[in-house]
Amino acid sequence: MIEVEAMKILKIENGKGFFRISAEAEWQEIDTIDKEGLIVLLDAFLTSDAEMDFPEENDIQNQAQQIVYKSIFEKLSNLSDNKKKFKDESDRKFLKETRKYSDGAEIADSTQEE
Repeated sequence: MIEVEAMKILKIENGKGFFRISAEAEWQEIDTIDKEGLIVLLDAFLTSDAEMDFPEENDIQNQAQQIVYKSIFEKLSNLSDNKKKFKDESDRKFLKETRKYSDGAEIADSTQEE
């Protein structure tokens, strides 16, 4: 079995907060993130096993970076907590629709055979 290594998307180092949007990307300071960067970061978080450094009280020296980092960290953490709930709910809805349409397909197939 191949083990996939988790990708770190948020880190704290030398009193600064950083993010990266892919394993190959360079680390960028968190206060430079833009809307597109947030969307790509969110996508990376949702589609891979992502890791984030927990922000301790005085880990990030720059107040703007501290606010942005903590905000992104909290939003992604909340999403992580709800991710399983969302997946279970969508699986249930998908299963219901699949059964609905597969039952209809079976009925249509049986009427064509007659």
